[in-house]
Amino acid sequence: MVADSSVLLVVTVAYLAMVMGVSLWGYRHSKTEEDFLAAGRSIGPWVGGAVLAATQISAGTFVGTLGRHYLTGVSWTWIWFGVWAGWAASALLVAPKLRRFGALTVADYVGTRFASEGARTLAAGLIIVCYSILLTAQFQAIGEIASAVFGVSPMLAMGALLASTGFYTALGGVRSSSYIEFVQTLIMLLALVCAVPVVIAHVGGITALGEYVGSIEPRMTAWWFSGKELLAFGLAFGLGIAAAPYEMTRYYSMRDVATVRYAIGISMMMQVLIGTCVMLLGIGIRGVFPYLPSPDQASSIMASTLMSPLLGSLFLMAMLSAIMSTVNSILLVTGGAFAHDLYKRLINPAATDQRLVWVNRLSIVALAVIPFWMATLKLGDVQAIVIEQAKFIASFFFVPVVFGLNWRRGTKQGAIWSMVVGFVACLTWTFTLQRSFASHGIDSVEVGVVLSALTFVVVSRLTPPTPEKNLAVFFQARQGSDPSGSNIAKLML
Repeated sequence: MVADSSVLLVVTVAYLAMVMGVSLWGYRHSKTEEDFLAAGRSIGPWVGGAVLAATQISAGTFVGTLGRHYLTGVSWTWIWFGVWAGWAASALLVAPKLRRFGALTVADYVGTRFASEGARTLAAGLIIVCYSILLTAQFQAIGEIASAVFGVSPMLAMGALLASTGFYTALGGVRSSSYIEFVQTLIMLLALVCAVPVVIAHVGGITALGEYVGSIEPRMTAWWFSGKELLAFGLAFGLGIAAAPYEMTRYYSMRDVATVRYAIGISMMMQVLIGTCVMLLGIGIRGVFPYLPSPDQASSIMASTLMSPLLGSLFLMAMLSAIMSTVNSILLVTGGAFAHDLYKRLINPAATDQRLVWVNRLSIVALAVIPFWMATLKLGDVQAIVIEQAKFIASFFFVPVVFGLNWRRGTKQGAIWSMVVGFVACLTWTFTLQRSFASHGIDSVEVGVVLSALTFVVVSRLTPPTPEKNLAVFFQARQGSDPSGSNIAKLML
């Protein structure tokens, strides 16, 4: 087994050495808050595209999505179309205006667009809460891998993930993490592409695999989910991606609007390849090991039993890379939300750049502790947790972002109440009314987004409009305007 191989040790040491080296380089180049949170606006399209892909491809993909394909077969593939629709919406409606805005955090956008410190604070708080849920899934995934492959305590593995990722995120910020995630994406692509033919060969080819898994469970090659269920899953991911703070923050680090658009296209191409490979691997592992105790163990069992030591080690590093890249992005967003949008605005407005960089670093570590504890409770399988947080993000943030960037009449009261109503509606529906209306196919994300949108429009119509100077940043930007964001610096102060 790969877990006993010295090859795994060599690969792991080389990988961690790369991470450490790039982190130290990033530390030397992160002197200001803009360096730490936006890499000095220096990221190009290929690195940017890899970063967006690495942020999207998380434990929810390598562990959760692969596990869902293991359990349910082909039909789970349809959720990817929701993801890609979200990326298309982001490229057309969100990314260009956000990059022209040139801020440091997503809550910066909310505060400036709606001329409201209250809306900024609410957005930052909800981002921290919802991404704590997503971070829980990443910790839980590393526990599943460690338990299945190495027989190691999940607590030990989660502690190692917290220490390593927290260290390099806090050390180098967005600059170092972007280049680390570029390498991580290459590792993920290489591992998946190499793993598919190995697994397919074990089951005697695609045709034999389809016949066998169909005999185990006919729905594996047909329809496991209803159309309404797939629509709900697709909406959760698509609406969440279109307004995902951990993706949107990355736009600020790229050189200009054209770079952002190219990066999204590159990211989508990478995701098509990754999604296809994950589907084939999930179904393939069902053909080899039809009765695993947990679908979340499919990927790690595959790496430890079917593959050569080198390929198995590479695949385990790809799984680790997927988890680390998402943990890194979440920590940067939540740390920035606390340091830039709460600490700087509410606690110490006179804080220097140097102090803010260190507050970012300390908050990154502190905000990882609660998700670590939540992961020990095992609130659900990895993919279920990922889906739930996507529903919450979509419910409270899709409308203020997408509507707010494309409808001038939106007001601060509309934004605040749409976030509150969307979040509360999704929460209430999930925990009290979901079962009662399950037969009607009404999902919490649909309820949350619809009520958030209605609230935004109605309240905005009944309240005074946003000052023109704030709207001009988003609705009158011209090509060639200052990409550094200095043209709106006064509005963010």
